[in-house]
Amino acid sequence: MPPLHSTPPPPKPRSARAAAFMILKIVISVGLMGWLLRSMVMRDGIDGLTERLSTLSWPWLGACVAIHFAAVAAGTLRWRELLLAREIDLPLSWLYRTFLVGRFFGAFTPSTTGLDGYRGIEVARRTGHGATSAAVIVIEKLFGLVGMAIVCAALLPFGLMQRLGVTAIAVALGMATIAGLGLFLVASPDRAIALARFTPGPLRKRVTSMATALAGAGLERGTIVRALGLGVVTHLMLSATFVASGFALGVNVGFLELLSVGNAIVLAVLLPVSIGGVGVREGAAVLLLSGAGVATTDAVLLALLSYLTGQVPALVGGLLLLSSGASKADKPMESSARKG
Repeated sequence: MPPLHSTPPPPKPRSARAAAFMILKIVISVGLMGWLLRSMVMRDGIDGLTERLSTLSWPWLGACVAIHFAAVAAGTLRWRELLLAREIDLPLSWLYRTFLVGRFFGAFTPSTTGLDGYRGIEVARRTGHGATSAAVIVIEKLFGLVGMAIVCAALLPFGLMQRLGVTAIAVALGMATIAGLGLFLVASPDRAIALARFTPGPLRKRVTSMATALAGAGLERGTIVRALGLGVVTHLMLSATFVASGFALGVNVGFLELLSVGNAIVLAVLLPVSIGGVGVREGAAVLLLSGAGVATTDAVLLALLSYLTGQVPALVGGLLLLSSGASKADKPMESSARKG
């Protein structure tokens, strides 16, 4: 006779590992930021930091905010281009608004998890094509990686090679190879399905269905060129925010050198070792700019300003989310008022 009360199963080791990894990332972020802030205060003092911030160029800070919004616009256009390739035609204004709200959720989640998850869910909710929506997000990430690799290669002669050495070439080639292979497969349903046939038997059916969803009807050459071009523009704009924040601080570093440093910082933030890149972003700025004679305080402030101005689109997305929630809540009240 089976026991009346069965012992609950132990927690999955994977969940424990995930929790431990999250704690480690928090420790790294807090530790790095604490060390950098301590270095800033010990070197310049609180009064020195306040005085440094008082000399900021507000027009350049405004330009930094504008570049972040332009990056959102380029990302939205790339997203729409890939949705149209799957015969999903949605208003550009709605997609831009959804992207901004996604940025709001992304401010509280690791990397772009919140942004990508919200966009995928909203398109699926509006169109009923959940698998296609998720597949477009995956394909979009591949184009983004290729665009990033192209920017890395273009900036190698302008300081990136000097600061990262062979690592820069390895990272650029690695990203380009992986993303290029992915795009080669999703550009043709036959290629993706043919590769899926080589997977082990128990996984073959699932992998084949995923490959079919990703490949869809394939991508035309014009779509690939436009999406890739927008990927390059998006990454250039993200790197350019560090140029604008550097000019806002008045650091004595040239445009192309700041652009290459910004590109390297964006790459460093992709490493899954911190919470949202906090600490890693600032540490990378200190490491990369020290060779150009930029003080620790200015390097940290440069990275922080780029990050904080990037939260303005996220705040706008939060306001749009609140306004849409308020309008939905008002609808039943309006209808009940009419009934009365």
